[in-house]
Amino acid sequence: MENNDTNRRGWQTAANLARTGKAAVNIARAAASGGVYGAAAATKEAAPILIRMLLCMIVAAVVTTMIVFTAIPNIFFGYDASMREDVIQMTRQAASIGGVCMSLEEFESTVIDSIVTSIANEYEKQGTAIDHIEIVSYFDTESLQWFTAINSTAHQQDLEEMSVDEIRTLCSARLSYSFSLLGDEETTLRITIQKLDPDDWMEKLGFDEDAQTWAGALFETISESDAMTKYAAYFTDIPDYSGDSGYTGGVQYGGNYSNDIDTSSFIDPSTKNAHDLAAYAVQAWENNWGYVWGTFGNVLTPSLLEYKVQQYSDGVGQYRGFIEQNYMNRRTADCIGLVKSYGWFNAATGGIDYGSNGVPDYSANQMYRDAVNKGADHGTISNMPEIPGLVLWKEGHTGIYIGGGYAIEAMSTSKGVGKTQVTGRGWQAWYKLPYYDYD
Repeated sequence: MENNDTNRRGWQTAANLARTGKAAVNIARAAASGGVYGAAAATKEAAPILIRMLLCMIVAAVVTTMIVFTAIPNIFFGYDASMREDVIQMTRQAASIGGVCMSLEEFESTVIDSIVTSIANEYEKQGTAIDHIEIVSYFDTESLQWFTAINSTAHQQDLEEMSVDEIRTLCSARLSYSFSLLGDEETTLRITIQKLDPDDWMEKLGFDEDAQTWAGALFETISESDAMTKYAAYFTDIPDYSGDSGYTGGVQYGGNYSNDIDTSSFIDPSTKNAHDLAAYAVQAWENNWGYVWGTFGNVLTPSLLEYKVQQYSDGVGQYRGFIEQNYMNRRTADCIGLVKSYGWFNAATGGIDYGSNGVPDYSANQMYRDAVNKGADHGTISNMPEIPGLVLWKEGHTGIYIGGGYAIEAMSTSKGVGKTQVTGRGWQAWYKLPYYDYD
């Protein structure tokens, strides 16, 4: 009997070791195909087998190594031709999720932009002139690492359950801030963005003890590996703050200078549709909107410009003199800001409500990729249908087709919003925005 018990214990130990080894292999494979999130999913599946310390050791040792030597080439260099379709899909999803996590700090800056603009506009409507805008933000690298770990745990480390929209929504939901007016002779609007409190946030999300432990393990892995610093450049679009300034062809300009947005030419101001997008773009052109990086149709006040100079010292600061001379107290947008501003335009109030109507705050490249990934109609310029309201794309830049072979685009700081012929402009593709009605 004792011999049987010994054999049983020996068999059980061997079985446990085999399952542990299999779990480690699964984690390594998941890391190879899905990065840290795929590995986390496999580790979660293996959690009943692996004791917590071994779990953390495997995540820290295996995941980091496998990401560097296996997943990174697949994700960044496209070595996916020989892989199974499900692995290819997981790799693409990992790259997409990794990209949005890496860009959350930039995304949070744009959310803060919205907060700044709305608060400053409200004060100025009440007759309080804002001379300076001061931002104090505690959203740092550690906050980003905690956010990534908590978001992953909230989605149970399932790549297929994560989406770019949900991650950004979660990021916006956790944002808390306070503001105050300072000064006597000059008025400063100070907005303070609070630091992420991981314990408080996990409690609000309903995390139990296991989920909190798991999020902590992921945070330690992300933090110790320093992956966000090492691989940030692979996920980040390097913007040209001056806009598409290399074009030397013909540009037509409107004859008015007005900040009014007239909806009388819209077919349905209560919806977002292709016809009205084109009509909106035509108005921006007719009224000679300016170009300032990071703006989306708001009137450019001195305080807003100063804030933009602080935010983008090279991108906006080096053009400050030109902007002050040509665009002050006029509506401005960058190229994708023109597209987004229509989506965020509230016809009932005449205001631009950041992030409204399901239109995300994406860059020109991100907006194009998102439309394609969601199955929206798209194609090359050579086969573009005659549909006003199509969006035109080329690397780092976008425009709005208005029909008859012409497009409206927020071109560059020096050119502002202009009308150009599509032919010869270098557009690479057209697409339909999935947030607007093209029927």
